Amino acid sequence: MKKNQLLLLQQEYVMFDSVTSSSSYAANETAFNPVPYIPTDNVNSQHNFFRFGHTNNFESLIAGLSGNNEMATDYLLGVTASSMLIFGIALVWFVVIMCFKCAGPTKVGFLAGRLESPTRSSLPSIEECLTEDDDDVVSTETPVGLQHSSASPGPEIFSGADLDQEKKEKKFKRTALAVRVVFVLSGLCVMVSGALFYAKGVTAFQGSLSGVQDSLSMVESTALETANLTRSLLDTKQETLAGLEDTLSETGGGFCQGSSPLAAEISQGGQELSKEIKDINSMVDESLKNLSQDLMLVAKTATGVNKDLQTAQGFFYALIAVSIIIIVLICTMLAVTIFSARGISNCFTKCVTCALIWPVFVFFLVLSWIFATLFLVFSLAGSDFCFKPDQMVTTVLNNNKDMFNSMVFSFAIYYVSGCEVVPSGMDDIQQLVDTAKTLYAAASNLADKVASQSIDELATGCGIDNAGATALQKGVALIFEASDRLIKYLASFKGIISCENINPIYTSLVYDATCTDAVDGFTWLYSSCLALCICAMIMITCRAALYPVKRPDGDDRSGLSAPLLSSKKGRY
Repeated sequence: MKKNQLLLLQQEYVMFDSVTSSSSYAANETAFNPVPYIPTDNVNSQHNFFRFGHTNNFESLIAGLSGNNEMATDYLLGVTASSMLIFGIALVWFVVIMCFKCAGPTKVGFLAGRLESPTRSSLPSIEECLTEDDDDVVSTETPVGLQHSSASPGPEIFSGADLDQEKKEKKFKRTALAVRVVFVLSGLCVMVSGALFYAKGVTAFQGSLSGVQDSLSMVESTALETANLTRSLLDTKQETLAGLEDTLSETGGGFCQGSSPLAAEISQGGQELSKEIKDINSMVDESLKNLSQDLMLVAKTATGVNKDLQTAQGFFYALIAVSIIIIVLICTMLAVTIFSARGISNCFTKCVTCALIWPVFVFFLVLSWIFATLFLVFSLAGSDFCFKPDQMVTTVLNNNKDMFNSMVFSFAIYYVSGCEVVPSGMDDIQQLVDTAKTLYAAASNLADKVASQSIDELATGCGIDNAGATALQKGVALIFEASDRLIKYLASFKGIISCENINPIYTSLVYDATCTDAVDGFTWLYSSCLALCICAMIMITCRAALYPVKRPDGDDRSGLSAPLLSSKKGRY
């Protein structure tokens, strides 16, 4: 081998030696400091949410998955109690509305679903009474008992019953106005809640999902890259061993059999090289045994979870569709309310109200109640997990450590702990690096000695033929090149598994995507959905605003024959 090639490889070794020596793996001694986790105010408030005396410790649920069903049941009761209470209130509200409907407007007024006036027709106000100038005029619109005599010189006098009727009419008008105002305001609040549901809740949770997918993709790519490096290390290790065996075979069982000083140096260097190759082979087998398989399992798991999360994208489109449908329904209701205030009721308005608005609106309202309770459960469970996420992840890993046969488990604990809990395999990797350096030094020294001699000199000094001398040079050069690659692979391997490289992936996945974006998203989804449901229930309670005023004597102008855009108002 040419000397300049050896010098080039040796210069590269100096660079990689500085890399592999810069960070001792006995502890996290690099300049990198993991980001400490501080629970957000939202996580703290949700974690301390009232649980009706049940535990809020998420580890109880993890323990239940391992067989302690009593602890898991206690936790599930606490996290679902509030949701069940909210859903129970919604059911009671629905039952009360149906009871009011059965009671009728005579007993409960507008709560029965219709605005029914207590008077048969509108009365003229007192200011519009006839005077003495209208002696010869008897209005046909004035009820019989209220017509003034032509001999009466003064203004018309109303009886007490008429005044009571007018007071009832004014009170009814105020009630009808209040019902319609509450209905309209509740509809606007539903639209605002729907907008917040999407703008804050759906957007935040979608950002969380995107962050989780990106982190899982990084986990997958890192695991695959580490697995490939592991296989390269194993292949290179095997290459050095094969090169040693071939060289010994070609040189008659030893590197050099002569008695000259050169032969003694080459023989001693060959013995040292043989020892280092055997040592690193055993250490690689011991340290990296089953590592590649476990890393492939990690990559496969990350890929599967990522695919499952991609299917959740349809959930967001469904939420957007629900928000749009609700807003369209509310706008339609408000338009129908304007028609009803004008006393318009015909085939079109009744068809839209009875056949379209109410069935669809009630269906999506019930669906929204269910979503609100589920979002509350997810928000509480997420905050319980995120109150101490490192501890929860460590517990989950300990419960599943039997899945791994290599150092993957101990290194996972290392990254989750903020690189404070030193894994058991860290010293083995450092010893492997030190042994690889020793192997490289032995291969470099022997390669220098062999390369500095000609074929004839090697053959004469070592007592072998020219073919054996040629095989000696090629074999030592091959081992030297393999040891150089081994050093590079180990440097890359240490860089990939370093705390500085892996811990940010963990913090991005758990701290940012899960414990910040996801919990905030679920909180917004729950609160906005609950506000939407309450306002929608108020609209159903005040649904009488959708219908024209109903009077005991009927009103042809507000019946089925009334034109949709008629400017005439029904009796009010």
